[in-house]
Amino acid sequence: MSRILLVNPAYEHDPTGLPRSTARTPAARWAPMQMGIMPLAVATIAALTPPAFDVDIWDEAVEGPLDEEYVVGRRYQLAGVTGFINHAGRMNELGRVFRRLGIPAVVGGPGVSSEPELFREQFDVLFVGEAELTWPRFLAEFASGAHRREYRQVDKVDVTVSPVPRWDALRVDAYSMGCVQTTRGCPFDCEFCDVIYIYGRQARHKIVERVLEEVRLLARRGITRILFCDDNFIGNRRHARELAKGLIALNRSFRRPVAFFTNVTLNLARDTELLHLMADANFCGVFIGIESPSVDSLVEMNKPQNYSVDLMEAVAAIHGCGIIIQSGMIVGFDHDDQTIFDRHFAFLQDSGVPVPMLNLLKAPTGTKLWARLHKAGRVLRNDALRRTSNVEPLSNVLPLRMSMVDLLTGYRDLVTRIRDWRNFESRVRRLVTQVRRRPVVKQPLEWRNVTLLAIMLTQMRGRRARWTTLRLLAYTLWHAPFMAERVMGAVAYHSQEELRVPRLQAFLDGELQKLTRGEPLERERAVFFVPDGFRQDYPGVFPSLYARVRRGLANKSRTHDALVDVTRDFLARWGSDLDRLEDHHRRFLEELCDRIIAAENGSPGHGAEADATRFGPGGREAESALDSSVSRLAADVLRCVEQDLRAPDARGA
Repeated sequence: MSRILLVNPAYEHDPTGLPRSTARTPAARWAPMQMGIMPLAVATIAALTPPAFDVDIWDEAVEGPLDEEYVVGRRYQLAGVTGFINHAGRMNELGRVFRRLGIPAVVGGPGVSSEPELFREQFDVLFVGEAELTWPRFLAEFASGAHRREYRQVDKVDVTVSPVPRWDALRVDAYSMGCVQTTRGCPFDCEFCDVIYIYGRQARHKIVERVLEEVRLLARRGITRILFCDDNFIGNRRHARELAKGLIALNRSFRRPVAFFTNVTLNLARDTELLHLMADANFCGVFIGIESPSVDSLVEMNKPQNYSVDLMEAVAAIHGCGIIIQSGMIVGFDHDDQTIFDRHFAFLQDSGVPVPMLNLLKAPTGTKLWARLHKAGRVLRNDALRRTSNVEPLSNVLPLRMSMVDLLTGYRDLVTRIRDWRNFESRVRRLVTQVRRRPVVKQPLEWRNVTLLAIMLTQMRGRRARWTTLRLLAYTLWHAPFMAERVMGAVAYHSQEELRVPRLQAFLDGELQKLTRGEPLERERAVFFVPDGFRQDYPGVFPSLYARVRRGLANKSRTHDALVDVTRDFLARWGSDLDRLEDHHRRFLEELCDRIIAAENGSPGHGAEADATRFGPGGREAESALDSSVSRLAADVLRCVEQDLRAPDARGA
C-alpha cells in the first residue's frame, strides 16, 4: 500500500516577532478563532484519496514543524502540501525538504490557485483550482507512472461531490474549533478581494442535511465550537435560512449546544428573519468586512452591501441579537487622507465593534485592484507579504492622497489607540448596551468557565487588563448575562492582540526609519494583462470555441484545459497590443482549436470540421451562448491564461 503524507503548514513568525498561533491557553479556549481550527483542506483531500493509499496528516499548527526523521521512517511515496498565499514561504520550504528526501511533492490550495508561479520551482506537481475532481485523477495517473506536471480545475466544482472530511486522521482533542464548509463563492465583487477569482460569484452550496450530518459528526467527537468557513455564509439567503432552521433543531438535541462562527456581509442586518434564525441557532460571532467608515472608499472598492446601509444601524442590529462582530477594517484606499485614522477610531468606538482586525490596503495578485494599480505603476514589490499572514502591517500599494510615511504613522497610532484597554472597555460596554434580543437557545451553566477565567486573569499582563476584565464581566452579567461567555471571548482575543502591540510598533518604527532615510520603494515589474478589447469580445466567441473543442476532443474531460491552451497561445502570439477581435483573429483561433485537438487526440487531422463551427450569427454553436455555465467558464479560462502569461515576469524572477 502506498503511503501519502498531507501537510498543513503553520504560519511563519510575523514581522512583529510573535507567532500567529499560540500555545493552548485558557485565553485560546475563550477565543477559539485565535488558534486551533481543524484543517479542513487536508482532511478533505484525505477523504478524496482511494483506499489503496494509506494517508497520514501532519498539522504544523498542532504538531509543530514537520519532523524529517518521522517522514523518513514512514517511507512515504508521495507528499502533499496545501495552504493560503500567507503560507507560501513555509509551503516552499516544505517542498525543498521533500525534494531533499527524494519524495515526490505536490502542492495545492487557494495560495496556489491565486499565484501558481510562486510554487512551480519547488514542487513536482501543482493543483490549480478546486481538487475534488483533479486529485483522484492524479492519483490514478500517479499509480500508473504517467501523471501530468499540473492539474487545473478551470470551472467550478459542484460542492455536493465534496466528501465528508477525514476527521479520524486528526487528533480532534487538540483543536479548539471544528470546521465545516457549507458554500463556496460570493455574489459580490469587491475590488480588492480574490474570492470570486478562486471560487466564483455564484454561491454553490451543499444540501442542508449533509451540513447537519457534518455538524453531528463533530459534536460526537466532543467539538463544541464550529467555524462555517464559507466565503459568505449568506451568499444564498434561502439556503442560509433553511440551514439555520436545521441547526436550531439540531442544537436542541444536544446536551450542550454547539456555538457557531462564520463570515457574512453587512447586509445581514437587513434580513431580520435570517438574523434571528442565526441567533437562535447559536451563532455567537461573525466576521464582517466593514472595511471603512468612508462612503467614498466603500464606493471605490465596489462594496454596495456596505454603502447601501447605515453602518452604525447595521452593526447595532447584529449586536442587538447577541452576535458579536469581528470586523475587517482597512486604511490606504485612494479616497483616504490623513483624516481617515480618526474616522476609523470614532466609528469603532461609537459602533461598539470590540475586536476589529486593522489592516493596511493590499492588492492581491490577479484582483481588479491589483490590475488597476499595476497599470498605474502603484504596486510595490513586497515579498514579505508572501511569507507572512495577510493581516500584518505590510502593504504593496503606493497610497494616493498621503505619503507612505503618513500611512504607516497613522496606522501605528490607530492600532495603539484601538488596543488600549480603556478604549476596548468602552467599546464592549457599547456592545452590551446594544443587545435587545436574547437568542432562543439553552445556555447551561459551565463551571469550567470559572476556572478558565481565573487562570486567564493570572496570565494577563498588568492590573489594568485584569480589572478591566472583571468590570466588563460584572457589567455584562448585570445587563445581558447570556453574553458573558461571548464577552470573555472578546476579552481573550483583545488580550492576545494587545501583547503584539509593542513589537508591532517597533516593526513600524523600523519601516518608517527606512523611509525617512530615503530608501526607495521598489515597484513590481510590468506583467502581462489580457487586452481590454479582447476581454470584451471574448465572451461572444467563446461558446463556439467551446463547442468546437468539445466536439473534436476524444477525451472530453480535457475540454477546459484545451480552451486554456488555445487562448493562451493566441494571446502569446498577438500580445497586449490587440485592440479588438477581427475576422483574421477568429480564423486563427479556429486553427489553434484544431491544432490543440489534434495534439490531444494524438493524430493530425482529427480535429473538428472548420466549416461546421464558424463564428458567424446563427448556427447551433451560437445557441450555446445562452448557456450561462459556458459564459461563466469564459471568465475562468481568461483567469488561467493571465496566470500563465504573467509567470515569466512575476516578482521580477
